[in-house]
Amino acid sequence: FSLQEFEPLIQKPYTIVYLHSAASLQPQPDLGFMKRIQQILGRKHQRNLHGIYILHPTLGLRTAILGMQLLIDGEVWKKVVYVDRLVQLFRYVPREQLTIPDFVFQHDLEVNGGRGMIVDPRTKHIYQRPSG
Repeated sequence: FSLQEFEPLIQKPYTIVYLHSAASLQPQPDLGFMKRIQQILGRKHQRNLHGIYILHPTLGLRTAILGMQLLIDGEVWKKVVYVDRLVQLFRYVPREQLTIPDFVFQHDLEVNGGRGMIVDPRTKHIYQRPSG
């Protein structure tokens, strides 16, 4: 994506959701991508940024973001919230506002074993598992 594509979206309050699911296939996070995010979200574009939610973060990604906080203007990276489960993500961002690929649901089930949630495989709707 480019700044021109992003510009109309960031005139109002916005949130970024990054699905890092199954990205552990890559040995390291793409630092070029991280740098581009930093550039796009420069000082004038940070004003309306509510938060950056990262689903299924790996240790490598967390380390890269920590490095970005330390090496480059860290205001953007202070808005990062790590989320380990889809059901947690939906507490921050309503499910209806997201288009989530099938592999993310699959990865979530593999990593979390379905604890605390039930996924309807037909509609991909997530329900909180009843306790007890």
